[in-house]
Amino acid sequence: MELSVLREGKALIYVPDTRKAKISEGIIEPSHLSVFYNPVMVFNRDLSIIALNSFINMYWPGKELVAIDPLSATGVRGIRYSLELNNLSKVIINDIDKNSYNIMVKNIELNRMKNIEAYNREANALMRSLKYEQGQPINIIDLDPFGSVLPFIDTSISIASKGTLLALTATDLAVLGGSKYMAAKRKYRVNLINTKHYREIAIRVLLAFIAYISASYDKVIKPLMSYSVDHYARVYLLIDRGAKRSEEMLNKNIGYFKYENGLIMGCHDSNCLGPIWVGEIGDIKFIEELLNKLSNFSYIETFMRSEKFIKTYLDEMKIQQYFHQRLDTICQNQKTNMPSLTKFISSLEEIGYKSYKSTFSDVGFRSNAPYDVLIELCRKLK
Repeated sequence: MELSVLREGKALIYVPDTRKAKISEGIIEPSHLSVFYNPVMVFNRDLSIIALNSFINMYWPGKELVAIDPLSATGVRGIRYSLELNNLSKVIINDIDKNSYNIMVKNIELNRMKNIEAYNREANALMRSLKYEQGQPINIIDLDPFGSVLPFIDTSISIASKGTLLALTATDLAVLGGSKYMAAKRKYRVNLINTKHYREIAIRVLLAFIAYISASYDKVIKPLMSYSVDHYARVYLLIDRGAKRSEEMLNKNIGYFKYENGLIMGCHDSNCLGPIWVGEIGDIKFIEELLNKLSNFSYIETFMRSEKFIKTYLDEMKIQQYFHQRLDTICQNQKTNMPSLTKFISSLEEIGYKSYKSTFSDVGFRSNAPYDVLIELCRKLK
């Protein structure tokens, strides 16, 4: 296997030579490489560095932690964690594919890593072995699979302790968001329909599913940051323990929704869709910490995009109890032309309502304005 070397963050990484890779719309198709490496996910990994830094500072200051990336491919994520984050006494990387394992070992040597262990195991088997056979405490679990994250959620929750961070990426947005609603019912036990609001629905379906699994282990999840961009959804969850608290979590945060007049709304009757997570999807203090420490990561490739994203995300989380809405679907439903989003938000603010742009869509926003106000304003500003 021929290899190339590239730099990502502070790491030098061997990746399969991309000269013979399949190119689709100007982007390398990573699944056609002998070992998976996706350059599109640099933003995901950059933002993960920033998020884990905030998690360590807020919840484990001065403590030595252990992180695991059980689906590592080239090992780039785990190696970057080791190089770019403080307080990680050990990083465990793993892949079931032998070629991936061989590249991981080369990348460890290339970066002269001392605190990384590489394994060639099935991910679930490794995680359970570390926890139940070796007694290895794990403080950070990061799941970023090629394919569905579903097969790894149960094991991750089962090995998580109080104070563990579970970060995971889900790429099956068509299922989670409702486009493939029969698959959603089969895999995530949820009733959905296909809407353009699929990104937030995907996040809330995923959180509800994880919450139910957590409750079965008498554990609780607290979303620190949940978002969807590009082709995936990403969540960061703080794990806690307690049977009674897990019951309270479900009672408080699991609910239903409906889709009417181009709007996503809460729902409590027999026509409801769901169940979904209706609680908070982001923690304001955590996101503020991201923004406050962002300047420490000015070297990352996606710094400008990360800064813009975090600022927008922080604003919309101030009123996260309201679903994000799409101006295009509201106006289409009213058969009117869509005004500019900036003008629409300004008009809402002028009449006394809070409103912010959303990271879930270029035409998305959150507002505490009543639904009839949103509809009427769309007609007025056409």
